[in-house]
Amino acid sequence: MFRNFFKIAYRNLLKNKIFSLVNIFGLAIGMAACFFIFQYVHFEKSYDRFNKNAANLYRVNISFTGSFSNTPVMATNHPAVGPALKLEYPEVLGYARLVDPVLFVSSLTMSYTDKGGAKTSYNEPKTYLADSSFLTLFSYPFVEGDPATALTQPSTVVISSSEAEKYFGKEEPMGKTLYLNQKIPLKVTGVFKDVPENSHIKFDVLISFRTLEHDGRLKDPVWTWPEFYNYVLLAPGTDPRKIEARFPALIEEHLGPIMKTYKFGCAFHLQPITDIHLKSHYLKEAEVNGSEREIQFLTLIGIFILVIAWINYINLSTAKSTERAKEVGLRKVSGSTRIQLIGQFILESALINGLALFVAAIIVFCCFSAFSVFIGKDIRNGSGAASLWHTTSFWLVLVGTFLTSAFLVGAYPAFVLSNFKPALVLKGKFTQSNKGILLRKVLVSFQFVLSILLIGGTITVSRQLFFMRNQDLGYNKDQVFVIKAPPITDTSYFNKINLFKTELARNPSVNNVAVSSDIPGREIFERNSIRKYGEDASQNSITYFIEVDDHFIPTFQTELAAGSNFRRDEAIDFRTRPQPGSIVKVIINEALARALGFKTNEAALHQQLDFESLYGFKSEVIGVIRNYHQRSLKEEYDPILYYYPEVTGSWGYFSVNLSTQNLRHDLASIESIYKDIFPEHPYQYFFLNEFFDQQYKADQQFGKVFLAFTILAIFVACLGLLGLSSFAISLRTKEIGIRKVLGSSVSGIIVLFSKDFVKLVCLSAVIAIPVIYYLSVKWLSNYAFRTRLSWLNFVVPPLLLLVVALLTVFLQSIKAARANPVKSLRTD
Repeated sequence: MFRNFFKIAYRNLLKNKIFSLVNIFGLAIGMAACFFIFQYVHFEKSYDRFNKNAANLYRVNISFTGSFSNTPVMATNHPAVGPALKLEYPEVLGYARLVDPVLFVSSLTMSYTDKGGAKTSYNEPKTYLADSSFLTLFSYPFVEGDPATALTQPSTVVISSSEAEKYFGKEEPMGKTLYLNQKIPLKVTGVFKDVPENSHIKFDVLISFRTLEHDGRLKDPVWTWPEFYNYVLLAPGTDPRKIEARFPALIEEHLGPIMKTYKFGCAFHLQPITDIHLKSHYLKEAEVNGSEREIQFLTLIGIFILVIAWINYINLSTAKSTERAKEVGLRKVSGSTRIQLIGQFILESALINGLALFVAAIIVFCCFSAFSVFIGKDIRNGSGAASLWHTTSFWLVLVGTFLTSAFLVGAYPAFVLSNFKPALVLKGKFTQSNKGILLRKVLVSFQFVLSILLIGGTITVSRQLFFMRNQDLGYNKDQVFVIKAPPITDTSYFNKINLFKTELARNPSVNNVAVSSDIPGREIFERNSIRKYGEDASQNSITYFIEVDDHFIPTFQTELAAGSNFRRDEAIDFRTRPQPGSIVKVIINEALARALGFKTNEAALHQQLDFESLYGFKSEVIGVIRNYHQRSLKEEYDPILYYYPEVTGSWGYFSVNLSTQNLRHDLASIESIYKDIFPEHPYQYFFLNEFFDQQYKADQQFGKVFLAFTILAIFVACLGLLGLSSFAISLRTKEIGIRKVLGSSVSGIIVLFSKDFVKLVCLSAVIAIPVIYYLSVKWLSNYAFRTRLSWLNFVVPPLLLLVVALLTVFLQSIKAARANPVKSLRTD
């Protein structure tokens, strides 16, 4: 019997080639799209799960209240936190700290000189100082060396496999010496495999944390420097909430006096490392993290595409019921039971779904590498359970999807077809029920609703991305060329900077050159508390500090809202002791002026400020700069203070404002000048507009993925609509012939077949538009600066779908409308 069922199913597939292909390829595209989306979602959720201690590893974040309440939650904390938790809580089995060396030096350069005297030197931005325990708490496999002892001694370093090859080639790296910023020797004590893509923190070089202590730059315990990543390992079964409940007593013990003095409060929070990538967007994050909300949206898209493919199958199968009515009638008369008929139709469904799954597997196999390139992440380079193929859940979902598609989705057509009355069918009195027609209209409308939602979401995402990339940032980023400054701290630095600027100024294409500790597009590293002079500590406001020169404002073409720019003679040498009455001239931005309580920009001029960081100098505001976007438009304007030091080791960037007709020649000239003045240091440059736009990389990836799968969803829906309209027209061939004989025009017949679909699209739009509004508002709430919703968001989706639907129906109906009516009426 089973063999007979299979033969009949196979013959039906061949007999109805168009409908078979529509069903198979519609389901295949739906399944393949689902796999790609779920692979991406799974990869995003796999971050840090490759660590053996992932279930019990937490990062200790810090938040503030009181006078520091304008400071967002920070991913970093005080360096003394980890040791204190290990000492005072028996549930804490271990701790590890990481810190960016930029906290101590403006630039990071590593160099190596081989036996022949050849020198290799590179900038190394992915460098951290790390406790030796970091390599045992986390699971980063070693190629050479022992992770338990590699960083136990000061002046030691471990590097990635790629770094080892870059510096040493085929030489043995172990025991070799790298020099940090030409001065600090670091012995290579280990080589680890490159950090996998699905790690929330990525690094190429780890320097022993004890190097700081050995050099006297850090003396534990330090409770007033919240710039260090602190990780703790809890004993299995420990409830982190119970540990957090005991933190206030620890905080009061170590920070009580300073909190009382400066009128602020703080709290520590334990965050699972597996939550960091998707749920953490705090200050001082090590990397740009993903978004849990975007992952949820993509998951919905994957489900939508598969549901649309399933609806296609149900609609086409039930629509063709009239063609198979006589077959069912004859088989029932011949003795077939309803159970046997249901088994026959479910077997056909299983065969179609099996073929669809096979085609989907071919699509995935052929396009997997292209998909990795498309999303901008090498998901093959993940560690642990990053690949969906290797997880039990994937195979369970795959089997579940096949069974759902083959049996549950195939069950309704099977029950409909097996329920036909043989007497009516064989007498030719069978007609489709109104219930069946209504159900198909409901399902098609549901497809349209999903399609309108996806189009609406794509428009919202695209408009927000366009808004962010084209919004006036408050400065000119399109003509600025940035060079990483060399890490020089000796007395020659200032003279060399002036020489470099003078030589660049000789080039007629160079409009201005500025030096600064930070540039737009980068989270400012230095920050401290500040208040009006004479106010108490309760009025403190946390602000960011940037060291600049007198060319910073003209180079970036920012605008002064009040006051004046720096003058060369106002630069302060912070190496000298402050003299009585010495005043540091500073410029603040509008955001800081408002945070300090100045109602107008002019009111801030010539006011003195009181803060801790500028070596005991008093300060006076000489200018107020218009707000500009230091970071992406996801963030509010940062409060910023600018000051002009004469000699500093924190000037990390040269910014060159260019207007050139021969960019290649000018870039080569600038590089030549740099290498002449700073021959010992690597030359690294970038364009500010590209650097700034890197902040939107995750948003752009989401937008591309959303658009691509929206197009796929609409394509699958159109496949079903094509098949359904083709079948509907085939049933009304004689009606079309009669109408043409009676004088109906081609356009009239096209309108006849199109009007039902127009009604369904209009109904779907009424349902979908409020949902588009709700979801768009919810998604845009992630951005401090966002595009406004307009009529385009609500009118374009249904109109676009209507055009696509009418075009699909038109391609089918035009053939029937132009056919010779004699042929269709010849049989009667």
